[in-house]
Amino acid sequence: MTASSHHYAATGGLCRPSLELRCGVEARLREYIETIDHIPNRQKKEWAVAKLGRSIESAYRTGDKIMIFVLVFPEDGVQLRLMYTPVSKRLRDIASQVGDFLHAPKFDVAENDAWWNQLKALLREAYPLFRIATSGELIGLPLIHRPTNRVNVRAFLTADDPRCLLLPRLEAGATHILTVEYIDPVPGSFTPYES
Repeated sequence: MTASSHHYAATGGLCRPSLELRCGVEARLREYIETIDHIPNRQKKEWAVAKLGRSIESAYRTGDKIMIFVLVFPEDGVQLRLMYTPVSKRLRDIASQVGDFLHAPKFDVAENDAWWNQLKALLREAYPLFRIATSGELIGLPLIHRPTNRVNVRAFLTADDPRCLLLPRLEAGATHILTVEYIDPVPGSFTPYES
């Protein structure tokens, strides 16, 4: 084992979680961008997190706001709540930085504990943000399909989720009232992990 690989092993193997985070952020952004009809295909095939984020931001213009869509069926008052959780600007920035760490470092940089500690700090900040970004059921925002004047919604619900029982009512065109609640994320970093 070389000195560099010994040092890598001592840092706790941060490359794999870095790659998982970078790929996970890109995958979530791609899920969102696929739902937007008016974005050109070349932008949908993009891999750069910053470019994907800009495309989504120009289409949605919601910033980092978490949005909860509440559909109420007036006939019986039953509610269907679905949440959209964006990939925040901070998470996109971290994913881009982490991507830079995945390139082969110069020997003297890889031997520097400060370099590894910076990566570790980024990952500690990013993972809770990533958990939030992937916690919403809505895959993109509900958008009106102009030719049919119907709202297109893509959501992920597990088969045992009781909200699935309400979907046939929506598909059948049941009357409902839609309201949107906005949550502004609290600035600053946080982590559920020990330091």
